[in-house]
Amino acid sequence: MLADDRVVETWEGGDPAGAPVIFQHGTPSGRLQAALGDGAAERCGVRLISFSRPGYGGSTYTSPSLASVAHDTLQVADQLGVGEFAVLGASGGGPYAIATGLADPQRVKAVGLAGGVGPWRLVEPPDPDDPDLPLLALVDAGDVIGALDGFREQAAQDFERMLSLEDAAMVDAFFEGVPGEELGWLDAAGREVWAADTREALASYDGYARDNVAWGGAWDVDPAHLTVPTWLWYGEADRMVPPSHARWFAQRIPNATVIVRPGEGHGRTIFAHWDEMFSALGAGSPAP
Repeated sequence: MLADDRVVETWEGGDPAGAPVIFQHGTPSGRLQAALGDGAAERCGVRLISFSRPGYGGSTYTSPSLASVAHDTLQVADQLGVGEFAVLGASGGGPYAIATGLADPQRVKAVGLAGGVGPWRLVEPPDPDDPDLPLLALVDAGDVIGALDGFREQAAQDFERMLSLEDAAMVDAFFEGVPGEELGWLDAAGREVWAADTREALASYDGYARDNVAWGGAWDVDPAHLTVPTWLWYGEADRMVPPSHARWFAQRIPNATVIVRPGEGHGRTIFAHWDEMFSALGAGSPAP
């Protein structure tokens, strides 16, 4: 529980005595997604910490903002007795990792983005038929509540049938259309983690809606002011968050290293390289 009595659900794994890395989960997901990196964190000497952002699982909902989650991250670190730490943001968690590095650059020693989404309407011209555009137009016009309601309705259409399935079928449905070679990282144990995380995170659609507004609308943080060492890990074949996002960030973040993984899509570039990412972030030295 934070100082203002809000609930934030946390998860810890890896090496309890290791270098702390706080994981900002993707969209839609929650704290349990970090368990996919538990073994790698233990191997790399990393104390892996994650928490469900507002509206996911049992974490108290707050108005959409990147900066507010960064301040939550610092409070979570305080409560867990963590001083300096690195932060790793996956997919929709990427903007929150940047915000955390901006919130306290003396304390956050490194930032990593694994397929981290940028302000996608600015990165490259969006498809005019994208269903998110009318909702984000509401945000631009100041109707944040209307946009949030729209994203909740969108989530219900996308996820309710999937969530009604048994775990194995639900995971299959989540990854429907993803080539088999892209799912080599998702073993039997990983499927169990994914199912548990998805069910917990999508107990409501508040977190999903909040994320889409927070980083789909105008950002309340500026990546150009990020000064800590930053790693940008992206997949060459990622159709969800293509390498154009990495280039956009690299043009603005002064101390950034870009790693584009040949032939890799969204999931593989995030979840098949934990050791490499933890080694870089835990040691605070340049990635290979």
